[in-house]
Amino acid sequence: MTNTKKSIWNTKTLALGAMCIALSSVLSLIKLFELPNGGSVTPASMLPMMLFAYIYGTVPGLLLGAVYGFLQFLFGGWFLSLPQMLMDYPIAFAMIGLAGLFNKNPNEKLGLTLGVIVASVGRFIAAVVAGLIFWADLTNGLWAAVVYSLGYNGSYMGIECVICVVIALAIGPRLVKEIRKIK
Repeated sequence: MTNTKKSIWNTKTLALGAMCIALSSVLSLIKLFELPNGGSVTPASMLPMMLFAYIYGTVPGLLLGAVYGFLQFLFGGWFLSLPQMLMDYPIAFAMIGLAGLFNKNPNEKLGLTLGVIVASVGRFIAAVVAGLIFWADLTNGLWAAVVYSLGYNGSYMGIECVICVVIALAIGPRLVKEIRKIK
């Protein structure tokens, strides 16, 4: 019996994934503001990756996000400890793939909005855990580290999420429609 299951990773998917990584990388270099210990607000640098996940699904989105996270680390990431680095980069950016959870929603704008929000929250949670790994030893206990990590990461990721939602609603449905034509 032959396996007729078609792989998602064909030449078009790989090319689009590479373009999304490149566009996200370029957008991440444009910082609207940057915090002292890492983290910044950009013009929707996560959105190309979120759109990829929304079009191709959660698993390809998680994988592409993890690759993007490693690249973000290589292009100037913080290394404080191995667990912190893994949570801040490949795991946190893999969470962008959660945008694919909503790709079957019949209301494209609602699906995109939910995808962007859930992906942003996933990345936020991973970054908060990474902050706890590092800051728990440097603050006055675990609760001080929790408050600090929630506030610090929320201060830029909340704004980044809003920017991604606004731009996704403005251009996302049209982009998704056009890319699905060539898929």
